[in-house]
Amino acid sequence: MPLKDDFMGTLYLRRSHKGDGDKKDIPLSMNDEPEEIIHWYQLSDFNTVDDTREIIPSEFHYNVMGENTRYWKIMVSIDCKSTEDYETLLLPQKGGKCPPCLYDLVYRDRSEKWERVNYHSVQFVKSFGEGCKFIQVTDLHVATRNDEILDEVLKVKHEKKCGDDIAKRYINFNRNLRKFIQRANSMAEEGNLDFVVITGDLVDFAFHGWGDEINLDENNWKTFINIITGAGKEKERNNPGIKIAVFTSTGNHDWRLHPYDPNLSKYNRDSFGLTEEELKQYKYKSFDSSEYPEDKRVKLAEEITSDTFNKLNLDVLKKTDKWKIQLEKFLATAVGTWLVRILPLLGLIGIGEKINPIANYVSHFAIAGIAGIATWGIHKFIKYQTRKIADFIIDNPLHAEASALHYYFRYINPYLDYAFHYGKHCFIVMDTGSDVFIGQLLDKKEIKYVKKISVKDNILGGAPDSKAFDPEQVYYNWSQIVWLEKVMKAVSRKPDAHGKNFIFLHAPPINSSDDVDMDTMREIVRKEGPAWVPEEECNLTYGTVNYYLSEFFYLCMGYREGDLVKQDVDRKFKLIDIVFSGHAHRNIEFRIEKDKNHKIRIYHDRYSENFNHDKPYAWWGQSPVIVQTASCAVRRLGNQPPYYRLVVINNGGQITEFSHANIP
Repeated sequence: MPLKDDFMGTLYLRRSHKGDGDKKDIPLSMNDEPEEIIHWYQLSDFNTVDDTREIIPSEFHYNVMGENTRYWKIMVSIDCKSTEDYETLLLPQKGGKCPPCLYDLVYRDRSEKWERVNYHSVQFVKSFGEGCKFIQVTDLHVATRNDEILDEVLKVKHEKKCGDDIAKRYINFNRNLRKFIQRANSMAEEGNLDFVVITGDLVDFAFHGWGDEINLDENNWKTFINIITGAGKEKERNNPGIKIAVFTSTGNHDWRLHPYDPNLSKYNRDSFGLTEEELKQYKYKSFDSSEYPEDKRVKLAEEITSDTFNKLNLDVLKKTDKWKIQLEKFLATAVGTWLVRILPLLGLIGIGEKINPIANYVSHFAIAGIAGIATWGIHKFIKYQTRKIADFIIDNPLHAEASALHYYFRYINPYLDYAFHYGKHCFIVMDTGSDVFIGQLLDKKEIKYVKKISVKDNILGGAPDSKAFDPEQVYYNWSQIVWLEKVMKAVSRKPDAHGKNFIFLHAPPINSSDDVDMDTMREIVRKEGPAWVPEEECNLTYGTVNYYLSEFFYLCMGYREGDLVKQDVDRKFKLIDIVFSGHAHRNIEFRIEKDKNHKIRIYHDRYSENFNHDKPYAWWGQSPVIVQTASCAVRRLGNQPPYYRLVVINNGGQITEFSHANIP
């Protein structure tokens, strides 16, 4: 029996946000037999960027769907007989504009006893022109605990005045996202927004606490879905969910399994707006080997604190912790063990002969006993300290695995890298992976593959380095940079002269450390000519994409780096107009150019603040702009979230607005 018959009468569209006069579920019909996607694992040339959704990440296939899963492409249509029928799929016009309308995709079993709903799957618009309005928002850091911390703190702080002060200071990341949703819905209803792209750190970490992996339905991905769709308790918080299409990419926090202690550092405390004493009132579920003596991780903790200490790369630890583990390593050796045993006997040395025999023997035993107890106590104390360090390593907040993304793959987005068209414009969305410093890299056999990193920033800071475009290709069937080149080739086949091209990443390709004043740097280099930043003056790869940076820059400019062996080389691909990123929780902008010797020049200025589409920059449209956007959730360096970036393209295909703003 043809597969088409199995699907007939099972697929429907359902309005995502119900309103008066809504129709029942809209049936979808199939005109052709489903086409099986045979080479889902193989990277080949794309005819169009939409073909990027026909290759599946190996992690999704093997560890989420299952090794024997098959994939099919099904083309469906709605049976509308007239223009009026199509009009019923749209929302009523407002101010002469027709807002986009979201629908869920529903698969209903023929018995009608159960159904599967894919929320916010389809968006209808009246027509595609050359115009487009979209928002980039980033670093949401959604977590269930964000809605719990304040209540836990206020249980202890009973005084009203004190409680009001704490509530005013507390920064709820989830609430900032809800505020953004209100703004986006208002813009969409007025016809001033077509869709939103979220560039990573959708959640703060995957699971509520240690041990929650066994309950995959209770995790922060579920909380994210509830906020975005207005499900669960969101109606009680006056959040109907976003009413506009959302496209997502993943960030380093989305790869993280477990929560971090809100009191882990001053940076974390400042992020929540609370003091150390206040945040102590919130208890999160962390791994403690003394509380879980039967857990498999206890054995690993014991191994780390005994004969397998050599596996631990001590260079990633602070000096005090490094000293404890080095001492424990010594005490675990044969020499150290015998030293502990004979140390009490050292008390016999230096006893004067003037002491009478009885006092002499008593002093011998007293000194031996005190020395033995002291040695035993020191040994136990170091064991306790190293066990705590080992527990932190095993269940550390940077512990990242693809398993953290399994719920995301199944219910939100099955792709790590993908691209789509909106009218004539192309949008390329890419994953930038986990932190470089993760639990698995504590083994010296693996640490050699990682560039030197700042431990302070990569463990406790705000911009850890990213494994983006990792050549190891652990979770991909392909090289990401080769994938991007093939996408650029497909983009360049389009003849649309006015089509704009955008890339969305989480980790930025360019970033400076916080101790560099880029405004001062800009003024210094301006005095000497164009505002490009000399390499010797500033580290611009601080907390950035970790691999293939030069290849990425050249692709954005329209070149293959391997072709630049001659002086005169024509562009091979269309230019990327803007690269959007997040991660560092700041608003900062750069652009890149290639000089006549093919050397990459990085420029810095406040391009969006000074943007005027009536008097565009001389380089506009010839030089890619690379921007970071401040967090929608987290306050940093004086920024007051939630932040977002807005780009408006007019019907002539020209960018008329390029700005960033926050919501009071």
